Amino acid sequence: MVANVSPPQAVTRARSPQLTLNQRRYLAAALLLAPVILLRLFTTLYPFLQTIVLSFHEYNPAFTPRTYVGLENFEKIAADIVVKSSIEFTLIFVFGSTFFQLFFGVMVASLLNSRLRIPNFIRTINLIPWAIPMVVAAVGWRWMFDGNYGWIVDLLRRIGLQINWLTDPASARVAILIVAIWKSTPFVAVSILAGLQGVPEELYEAAKVDGANAWQSFWGITLPLIMPLMVTIGMFMLVWQLAVFDLPYTMTAGGPGFATSVLAYQVQQKVVTLNYGYASAISVIMFLIVGLIGALGLAAFRRVQVSM
Repeated sequence: MVANVSPPQAVTRARSPQLTLNQRRYLAAALLLAPVILLRLFTTLYPFLQTIVLSFHEYNPAFTPRTYVGLENFEKIAADIVVKSSIEFTLIFVFGSTFFQLFFGVMVASLLNSRLRIPNFIRTINLIPWAIPMVVAAVGWRWMFDGNYGWIVDLLRRIGLQINWLTDPASARVAILIVAIWKSTPFVAVSILAGLQGVPEELYEAAKVDGANAWQSFWGITLPLIMPLMVTIGMFMLVWQLAVFDLPYTMTAGGPGFATSVLAYQVQQKVVTLNYGYASAISVIMFLIVGLIGALGLAAFRRVQVSM
């Protein structure tokens, strides 16, 4: 009696079972996404973890090795008047500029969305401030706020107002806020305009039949419907402007004194002096502020979603 011998191909198939169609699709997707995931891990996760590690060390690349100091860098931040002032102005800057950007953005978007005949070139002009590079805008506004030959100072002087915009700490902060609001309001307005154009016209017609005026229609219909969009844009602008560096650096270089210094500027200053451990600790503080803003924004978004 002769024993049955399996062909070599059958043995191979038995040892390596065939993948199903879905499994092959998942495998192909994983292979295609792997380079992107590895790149993001290398360029985002690794620097983030390295920053956290360095924040607990005193590290100067010119004098290796680095020394573990625990929470000493954070204790220095608590006692550093310059960094504390930078945290204060950073919060004033991001919340103040974002509030007015949303306020004026809604006004501009409502005007562009109105039934008035607005030429297309006016819609284009609205985007000019946003299209100008921040450094160019900051240099232009610095000249306009100049105490000797700035036309804003000269105009105010003609009506009896003497404001030293870039040499007085409070005025310098206001000047930077003005530039930030002027620069980013067009972007906010265009984003909100997209939301306004999605509001059904039938709602306004029904409100008009019920006797509601334009102001009541805005508060009862427009604002509740675009509120989720406004919260999203507001959270984006808060996080985006938290890392601002070019505007205060170009206009005032953090001055007068350190009145207009922001956290990103302090990080840059510490990196320039090769104090990587202290710079990393300040960066961790920035990350915590971003996380807090993100949590508040998410809570606000869920609240407006539920209330609608």
